[in-house]
Amino acid sequence: MKPKIGKLHVLTDTILQSKYTHPDLGRMAIDGGADTIQFRQKKGTLLEMYRNAEEIVKLCRDADVTMIVDDRIDIAFAVDADGVHLGQSDIPLTIARKLLGEKKIIGGSATDFDELQKVIEDGADYVGFGPVFGTMSKENPGKPKGIQFMKRVAERSSIPVVAIGGIKLEHVDDLFRTGIHGIAVISAICCSDDPETATRDFMKIIKDKHS
Repeated sequence: MKPKIGKLHVLTDTILQSKYTHPDLGRMAIDGGADTIQFRQKKGTLLEMYRNAEEIVKLCRDADVTMIVDDRIDIAFAVDADGVHLGQSDIPLTIARKLLGEKKIIGGSATDFDELQKVIEDGADYVGFGPVFGTMSKENPGKPKGIQFMKRVAERSSIPVVAIGGIKLEHVDDLFRTGIHGIAVISAICCSDDPETATRDFMKIIKDKHS
């Protein structure tokens, strides 16, 4: 059986903040109730990436939480992660499927309807669509879409939509009302003083109103 695609994807980050390591963030997000952890390490050696991902995979398995690796299909394969998330400039989704097989989750990024259609046609299990709002976590992220646009995305997509980009706690309720499946959060959790509590606050809204 393929792992579940969660409603709150917490992406680990050590560029916007340096207080916590990737495993630290994974642990705190899990303790806060996140149902998906996306390991997102943009800098460092492959060995560092592997060791961080390996530790997070163990944490996720113990807690029955889905673990996805951002961009690096080699790391996802090496640690036997639940899946991989790929951007438009990463290895094609069709190749990723051949390499990882049908039991793994493959997510694809999209910023417009043409990219959305391509992600669907290439067999992604879900689409990460954004940026919804302005974000500092990605270079050249594109024009913010806004909440109302996400409603159109949810209506057009035949696969689960995970909104990403500048999402804060006050956006959660309105975003889920558009019909999206989930949200991906970086800075609002990783850069907070207490990532565990921040995660818990996000999950409370999701569970109370949109479970």
